[in-house]
Amino acid sequence: MRGGVEPAVMEVRSTPEVSQQETFEEWEAVVAAAYVPLVVTPVRSGEFRARIVQSRFDGIDVSMVTASGQHLSRIPRLLHEPEEPILFASVTTHGHGWLEQDGRVGELADGGLTLHVSSRPFSAHFEQSWGVVSVQVPLAAVVGASGVPADRLPTAVRFPPEGAAGIVGRFFCGLAQLQYTAPDQAAVLAKHGTGLLASVVQLAAGELPRDEPAQTLAKQRALAFIQRHYADPELTIDQVAGACAVSRRTLYRLFEQGEDGVAAMLRRMRIERALALIRTDPTRPLLSVGRASGFVSERQFYRAFKREMGMTPGEFRSSHA
Repeated sequence: MRGGVEPAVMEVRSTPEVSQQETFEEWEAVVAAAYVPLVVTPVRSGEFRARIVQSRFDGIDVSMVTASGQHLSRIPRLLHEPEEPILFASVTTHGHGWLEQDGRVGELADGGLTLHVSSRPFSAHFEQSWGVVSVQVPLAAVVGASGVPADRLPTAVRFPPEGAAGIVGRFFCGLAQLQYTAPDQAAVLAKHGTGLLASVVQLAAGELPRDEPAQTLAKQRALAFIQRHYADPELTIDQVAGACAVSRRTLYRLFEQGEDGVAAMLRRMRIERALALIRTDPTRPLLSVGRASGFVSERQFYRAFKREMGMTPGEFRSSHA
C-alpha cells in the first residue's frame, strides 16, 4: 500500500437465502485471499458474520478481523501455498480462543500477542465471537533480522500485554486504526514493523516454555473449557471435544488415566456448585439449584447428587440446616 490508498474491506454474512455451508465456503475463500489457505469450520449453527479490513504496506500486511466462533486449521496439504513462508503476529482485541502449533498451545485473549508460521501446521479455535489485529511479514525477513532460526521461533506462546511484546502489540493495534484515518502516515510507520517483530523474537526465543506432551496440553485446554462452561445445562461431551479440537474418543482417552473420567469430572463440578448454592441460599428451590448448576432436569440432579453425596439434595439441606 502506498500513498493514500484505502484499506480493503472483505465481509461475509449468512442470510436466510444462503446456507451455512455456502457462507463458510465464501469465508474460506476470503481468508485464503487475505492470509493463507485454511480449513474453516463452524462451532455452532446459526447466524455467522466475519469481516476483514486489511492494508498491504511494503513488506508487511496489517488487518483487523472480527468474526463469529469458528475453528481454523492449516493442514499439511495446504502448506505449499503460498510458496514464501509467512510469520503471523496476532493481537487479540476481544473474545477468547486457542492457538496450537509445534506441540504448544497458546491462549488468545486480553490483548496478548502470539506468533505462528504458515510453513507448519497450526490450528486456532474460537468458541464465541472474537477479534484480532493480524500482522503478516515474510518469515525470512524476521529470521534474517533476528538471527533466530525458523525452528526456534516462539510460536503458540502468549505474550501478555505487559512488557516489550505488549508494547509492540499496541503499536500494531494503533497501526490498524491509523489505516482508516491516515493511510499515508500508517505506511511510514509500517516500515518499522518487521524490525519490531524481530526484536520480540530475539527477546522471547530464549524463554520458550519446556516442551510438554501434546496430550498434556490438550487435557489442560479441556479442563479450562469445562471450568468455564460446566454450569451450562446444554454443555455436552461433544462440545468439549470440539472446543478443544480433539475427537470424542481422544477426549475420553485424555482422562482415562486419572481417577475420574471426563463425564465424572463434569458431574462433580456441578455437584460442588450445587452444594455451595444450598449452603449460601437455604431457601432456594432445589429445582432452581439444579438448573443453576448445569443439570437439565430435576431427576438428573437428584440422581447425580445422591451418587456423589450418598443422600438427596433435600436430605443434605436438612442435615446442614
